[in-house]
Amino acid sequence: SEIRNFRIFLPPAYSSTNAKRYPVIYFFHGWGQRYFGEGAEEYAGYDKGAQNKGDNIANYVAKHNVIVVKADGYNRRGDEEYYRRPYNVLPVETYRQFPIYFPELVTYIDDHYRTMADRQHRAVSGLSMGGFMSFVLAAKYPHMVSAAGSFCGAPEFTIGPYDFPVEYKHMDMYKNLAGINVRLHYGDKDFIRSYHHDMNTMWYQVMDNYKSKIYDAEHSTCGLGEMFDTIMNTFQHPLPIPAKWDHTEVYPEFEVWNYKVSTDRTVPGFTILENVDKRGFRSAVREYVPDGRLLQHVQVTVLTAPVYEKNREYVINDIDLFTKKKSQRTVTSDGNGRIFITVNGSIHDIGINKKNDKAELSLVGVSVQDAAWAVHGKEVKLNIILLNKGAAAAKNVSVRVTPFRNNVMFSNNARLKTTSITIENIAVNEIKKSSIALAFTSTIDTVGVIKFQLDITDNNK
Repeated sequence: SEIRNFRIFLPPAYSSTNAKRYPVIYFFHGWGQRYFGEGAEEYAGYDKGAQNKGDNIANYVAKHNVIVVKADGYNRRGDEEYYRRPYNVLPVETYRQFPIYFPELVTYIDDHYRTMADRQHRAVSGLSMGGFMSFVLAAKYPHMVSAAGSFCGAPEFTIGPYDFPVEYKHMDMYKNLAGINVRLHYGDKDFIRSYHHDMNTMWYQVMDNYKSKIYDAEHSTCGLGEMFDTIMNTFQHPLPIPAKWDHTEVYPEFEVWNYKVSTDRTVPGFTILENVDKRGFRSAVREYVPDGRLLQHVQVTVLTAPVYEKNREYVINDIDLFTKKKSQRTVTSDGNGRIFITVNGSIHDIGINKKNDKAELSLVGVSVQDAAWAVHGKEVKLNIILLNKGAAAAKNVSVRVTPFRNNVMFSNNARLKTTSITIENIAVNEIKKSSIALAFTSTIDTVGVIKFQLDITDNNK
């Protein structure tokens, strides 16, 4: 263990009252910087006084009821006098794991300062490599923060355990950020602005909780006050917590949304949970995301949140979507209302049911007709594939399909904003493909991905 440092900015009224509590923004510095000051780089001046043309942390805190904590990402090795690359990313050179330390820092701040110690009133932000880290932390701990802001943040780095790090790309991790207000600022002369443009091309098509803004600036904390204003507004008006969530994780063991997951993985990879709610989840372990080789030799143990009746039997439907193997077993929840489930690293769709529960339908995927992938300007035909992992048959199933953005034209009627297909009846643990294809054409040639919302209706409920 070692002592870590931070700098804290307190509002002027903090010392004049012992009753008022404050929300907290955790700020992460960039390359060559430290917690205590500006560093050697020109872009580093954003702490106080006239730095950043007055648009800086100290001046903002002086006018707003908020605490800002500037953490130290220093990652010096024992044989060096000084090391400029923070957070132990690109490359992973020491055993320090800054993402793992974040909850400890939060606990310390909440214990020693008058904070509003809840998710709603906590956010992360940062510059450059610190901007990268702010998005990493938001994606790893979505249950701990309500907002995340990045100034000119790097879009990808190598991170993770020292012995088996991975290439981590924010573009692939957007599902983790559901329920978080996410914002990116960058300059029109920023030397990595092309990467930000690429990420925008993806994220704007799949996220409704993301905004970005381009400034007349270089690599800097451009629009710091506006970023912090957005975060402060989120403290007052947070996004709803997702009823069903997804999470992709670098580390072999983790906790998220009160679920505890452990694996015996000792090689580079990602643990993936999807469609998690009281009725079950999907899990897999992959070499990389989104579609890397499955690491089937890895064992995964999931301890659910305490959302079940205590000491009660539940029927587990386990469908391996890769091998097509299906099994059913009975488990008993523990005295806290949690359930233990262990699977391997293949693609397991898990249904958790009481004996009298209804059907529970899950999207397995889609199959593209007569093509390897969708092409702009050419009609695409998709068959939707569903799984019933519930406790009863589904009858007369229909799926309403609505594009997330206005970027497609349906073949059956160009004026329609939504369309429906029927899959009829689906038995318990049955995988069924729609007999009629969803046909559409992409109408925007700059779009790299198209997202649809599916509203599934089971007439047996």
